[in-house]
Amino acid sequence: MTTSPANTSRLGLRIEQARWEFGLPDGARRLIASGDFEGRTNESLVRWLASDPQLAKRLLRWCNTPLYNLSKPYKSLDEASKVMDSRDLARLAVLAFVRGLFLPNLQIDIFQRDVLWNHSIAVGAVASMISRTCGCGDPSLVFVAGTLHDIGLCTSERLDPESFSRVISEIDELSTTYEVEKDLLGWDHTQLGAAVLEQWGMPEEVQAVARYHHAPEQAMGGPFAESVGCVAIANYLCSRSGWGSVGLHNLPAPSNQVFSKLGIDAGLLTVLWQQLYPALDSVSQLR
Repeated sequence: MTTSPANTSRLGLRIEQARWEFGLPDGARRLIASGDFEGRTNESLVRWLASDPQLAKRLLRWCNTPLYNLSKPYKSLDEASKVMDSRDLARLAVLAFVRGLFLPNLQIDIFQRDVLWNHSIAVGAVASMISRTCGCGDPSLVFVAGTLHDIGLCTSERLDPESFSRVISEIDELSTTYEVEKDLLGWDHTQLGAAVLEQWGMPEEVQAVARYHHAPEQAMGGPFAESVGCVAIANYLCSRSGWGSVGLHNLPAPSNQVFSKLGIDAGLLTVLWQQLYPALDSVSQLR
């Protein structure tokens, strides 16, 4: 389906609405704008978080998950900041801010915010695992990109629950979310999500993943092919394993072109399947 001028205009209005009504919290924006998101220092991060006890508690809990700590639990963020890579800690902090955008839980038909978050963080963890296993991309940034790949869905639900409800009511095992969105709205959450991430100041790589995770073949010739591929495959594996974005599995498998780009043959795919459930188990506390 081609995007008509009218559909482009409607999408543009939604993107502009997101600019004013779906921004990152100030703390996360400061982390990105200051350069801490790229690992400048942990000092300012810990200092900023001290003023938000609930967020600090969430981040400390996340730092003590198997994804980041397999030894003695950190007793404080200050202790974690002395051990963890500054880039990993800053990026995890931004995601801890983003988690608040999915709260409180809300159900619309088969959709739940909590289910979408669980899917998002699972895709981030599995995509990062694929990145490490295949030796492609930056696993830390792939984790961020995977976690934010469906931010367009969260945005749509928050900004226009009525239209979102119509979309959700049409989704089933044979009708994907993005296909229904295009039919009813003329655009889909990948376009909206990429625009929102651009407004947030996220790296182009993270934006590209949001834009192409349902059409990874379109990105295979670009600079972010590997990251897009990692997330597209993770998205499919998570959905197939019961960690779908709307509680059902309706995603087609990525094409052989995507698997080939990452060097994934039958043997490596078997390895990824073996690592899938441990990776999913590791995100049980990232909620």
